[in-house]
Amino acid sequence: MSNLISLQNLIEKEHFILCSFLTTNEFISYCKDRSINTSREQLEQLEKLGIFFPIARVKIPKIKIKIEYIDNGTRYKDLGILNDGEVWQGDVKEEYAHFWFEKSYADNWLNEGILWDPHTRDFEDWDNFYDEDKREFVVSYYSIFQCYTLYNLTTGLTRMELRAEWCYTYSEKDVERLTDRISKWAKQVIELHKKTGTRGEVAPIICQVLSNRYFPKTQTDRRTISLSISSYYHDWDWNEYCQKWDSKSALEDLSLSIDDIKQIHQLLLIDARSIDPLEQWYGLVNFVSLEQKRKLKGKALLAQLVYSMEHMVRLFYKELTGETLFPPDENISWKKDDFYGEGVTDNDLQYLEFLTNQYHLNPKPKLILIVEGNGEETQFPRLSEELFGLSFPKLGVEVVNISGVAGFTGRKGFDRYGALEKFIDYYHNRQTIVFVVLDNEGRTEIIKNKLINAPSKYYKNRFVTKSEYIHLWKQKTIEFENFSLEEIAHAMSKINTGEYVFTPVDIENSKQESKEKSSDHLSRLYREKTGYDLPKPELLKTLFDDIIANADNEFDSNKEPVRPITQLIHRIIKLASMNHQPTCLETWKKNQDSGYFGDIKE
Repeated sequence: MSNLISLQNLIEKEHFILCSFLTTNEFISYCKDRSINTSREQLEQLEKLGIFFPIARVKIPKIKIKIEYIDNGTRYKDLGILNDGEVWQGDVKEEYAHFWFEKSYADNWLNEGILWDPHTRDFEDWDNFYDEDKREFVVSYYSIFQCYTLYNLTTGLTRMELRAEWCYTYSEKDVERLTDRISKWAKQVIELHKKTGTRGEVAPIICQVLSNRYFPKTQTDRRTISLSISSYYHDWDWNEYCQKWDSKSALEDLSLSIDDIKQIHQLLLIDARSIDPLEQWYGLVNFVSLEQKRKLKGKALLAQLVYSMEHMVRLFYKELTGETLFPPDENISWKKDDFYGEGVTDNDLQYLEFLTNQYHLNPKPKLILIVEGNGEETQFPRLSEELFGLSFPKLGVEVVNISGVAGFTGRKGFDRYGALEKFIDYYHNRQTIVFVVLDNEGRTEIIKNKLINAPSKYYKNRFVTKSEYIHLWKQKTIEFENFSLEEIAHAMSKINTGEYVFTPVDIENSKQESKEKSSDHLSRLYREKTGYDLPKPELLKTLFDDIIANADNEFDSNKEPVRPITQLIHRIIKLASMNHQPTCLETWKKNQDSGYFGDIKE
């Protein structure tokens, strides 16, 4: 252990509650998960060379347990430890005591000399740590943060590379020269490590001391933190600990200066970025759940640990000085707020939205298509996919069925502060186009005029929406606007299970009646002739079936759609495709000022 702080101080201050020490096997497994392919043999050799040590080592004594055999000697009861000088006439079982890091328990073992810092004693072969039954009774403990030092150390010890295609041709003299060269290199490297130490070797001890205070803040998705407390400290209160924490006292314990802390932070920051294969996605990964981050492998997982070390030191430095050091994705020439906008990164929701836009991961729709009926709700997406080969979900188009405009706007349907206006205004502020398709009946023309002339509540420089985003069918309904009398008559006859065959004359009469008064005249016609209610979704599906079946007829010689409904779907596709979502506040403002979501006020 580095001489920054004594093992006794670590125990007295209980700097292991949240980041428990690992046994040798646990540490090896922890390292291997992070692409540090170490072993007991390597750790022993590094200790023998005096360049890498465990945090602590304990020699576990044997104790005598008073027992009573039961069930004809097949089992026994544990009656407790046989204390020195205690008289006991019964049977005794000898076994190794149990050890765990708890302040009073560890302190007793330390005072008895059976728990110690390996730095303070001469090296002993690890084979001596096992009894004749191959049971380990001398156990070494490492800090999780030491895998950072071990990574730097082993990286520096493995820079020479042997390649078979060249070695194959080597003569005995070549091999001898190579062996001599390797030996000289190894001695130079080891001696250098003994003399100057390993890059960042003090960082693990610093982070171990800081872990109870800051480690939970690094185990986060930026919205919640994870607090995992040792079972031996189930009554320990982290919030109370934080209130009593004294950063200056911790700095004194470490015998470091504030400049030392700053230099360690800079080193951790550089190494974390160097290690991390996902460095360019740092901002996004910060928002990933801790559970998913723990599923990372190799260097990506190691980088998460080093990032947590960097973060702890950064928080410590800020508490000491009030100064905020740069996180891994910022530097003196580039700050996140310079790109995303002032204060954006402090607003997690806004920051995450810009980030997910940047990576094209934001599930928010680019365009919301408001329709009035079940038929439009199912057939518009179908027509886009069948005729244009483009899926609404992939385009970012969401269909909202309001089942008639009156049902959406409510009793105050023509009040400019009605629900439809608020809905559009909200989503246009979020840079999602709201495109409304309505039958041209009743007072929908008034609704349209109200909407396009209503000032935005969110962005004062523009109106709520644009005229082109509210589509009213010229012939009042989708059927009359888009289909001939013959097509409608054929479709109504097809869905009729009775004997009546609708004629173009029937449809023409219904169309003329619709011009005189607002009403669903096709439904009335169907009921008069068949005695049943018109299944309008089925009618629209049948009409769209004919469009899809004769797709070539829907486009002119320039491949442009000719029917109003196909023109409308094509327009919706283009609007959604061109609605690129902003990745920073400046772009959002430019979009709002562009008139794209609502005409700009004069």
